[in-house]
Amino acid sequence: MKIVCGERAREVRLERDTAVLDGERLAYRIVEDGAAGERLEVGDRRHRIRVARRRDRVFVWCEGEVYEFAPARAAERPPGDRGDLLAPMPGRIRAVYVSENGAVRRGDVLLILEAMKMEHAIRAPRDGTVRHLPHREGDLVETGTPLVELA
Repeated sequence: MKIVCGERAREVRLERDTAVLDGERLAYRIVEDGAAGERLEVGDRRHRIRVARRRDRVFVWCEGEVYEFAPARAAERPPGDRGDLLAPMPGRIRAVYVSENGAVRRGDVLLILEAMKMEHAIRAPRDGTVRHLPHREGDLVETGTPLVELA
């Protein structure tokens, strides 16, 4: 997934205990640190961190600095563009109930996203037509990934 922090965009893939940043592997470990939050360990360096999410944005406090991360495609979307329904959290698409060029009404269930061991119904926010379905049942998606494009 491509993410943006400030003006810098990077390709990032998180694995079990490794992050791949622009093709470079970095071993890391996150340790719960009680009331102090969490501790990020990268090699022999340790950093106290706190993490908060708001929609498709992730805010990380680290050693007195705050960093804001967003999916690159969400950061590039013009303000007010509501054509896409975005994944509210990482998960797996379990069911798709619509097809491209199909008409939908506000409140219709378009697909089911399984995340955090729960099923989340993704509903049409308004009447419209399905312009594009970029994913199929079984696909894994990250936070902020477009799930359905409505016209």
